[in-house]
Amino acid sequence: MKIRLKGVARMLPLAIAAVAAFAGSADAADSKDPIKLAINEWTGQHVTTYLAGETLKRLGYKVEYVTAGYLPQIQGVMDGDITATLEIWEHTIQDNFDKAIKSGKGEDLGDLGIKTVEGWIYPDYMEKECPGLPDYKALNACAEKFATAETFPQGRLLDYPADWGPDNDKRVAALGLNFKTVYPGSDGASVAEYKAAVAAHKPIIMMFYSPHWLFAAEHPKWVKLPESTPECYTDPKVGPNPDATHDCGWPNGWVKKLGWVGLKDKWPGAYKMLKAFSITTEDQNEIALQVDQDHVPIEQAVSKWLDAHPKVWQSWKEAMN
Repeated sequence: MKIRLKGVARMLPLAIAAVAAFAGSADAADSKDPIKLAINEWTGQHVTTYLAGETLKRLGYKVEYVTAGYLPQIQGVMDGDITATLEIWEHTIQDNFDKAIKSGKGEDLGDLGIKTVEGWIYPDYMEKECPGLPDYKALNACAEKFATAETFPQGRLLDYPADWGPDNDKRVAALGLNFKTVYPGSDGASVAEYKAAVAAHKPIIMMFYSPHWLFAAEHPKWVKLPESTPECYTDPKVGPNPDATHDCGWPNGWVKKLGWVGLKDKWPGAYKMLKAFSITTEDQNEIALQVDQDHVPIEQAVSKWLDAHPKVWQSWKEAMN
């Protein structure tokens, strides 16, 4: 018992210091209204948002997490119904992001920091079933192996959810592939289907993205598509098909944060913090894996990470000065 009391005594100053570091950090000019952060459909975005939101809470702000569709959220930010959304991928809804900025109702809060890859993935065992993979040119000879009852004789490509604005129908047509794109109900449904296919050793090809814990858990492989260039999306002469655009893969794009234009005036301290807020691919994957694989509640996983990385959130806090 004495040993335990001494341990508590030694820990008490550290606990007090931690509380003091957070206490009174909110700018005196900041509104007491809740800051509303958008929650989209995938776990990585949840991790990003909760890291920012739970830090803001520790700094004295009220925070609400608002469930919002990936595309509709842009209008929500422009209308001021959503204060900020923190993970906008360039190659999904860049046009909508740009529209919000040009309207004067949204503000670019800067890069998030994660490094992205997008493309088609498949399990490694499919290379025996479909010789020539990972080259996309091998897919037509194997289309029926990837087919389902709803697509036969065409192969089935599981695309992004429809409200993410996917364009694989154009890509499949431009590359002359005998495949049909099918939209899942959600990102989680895609992941569940991929895992089930791997567990049953069944064929699957799916549009997906990194960072995501699925790469650590299942080790999918990327289909090799023609190299991406900006002109591939606008000039039919660029790429292997001289009569079509979208005959290429995806470039590695940016991931940005978007804020309501009124954020800066209503919550000046929080505005500075969110501008400074950034994370790494590795950090996001670490927390997302705990949430999806180990079923740790996201608030608990994020709180544990913040406690273990004080220098990281301290740098976000210092930007408020």
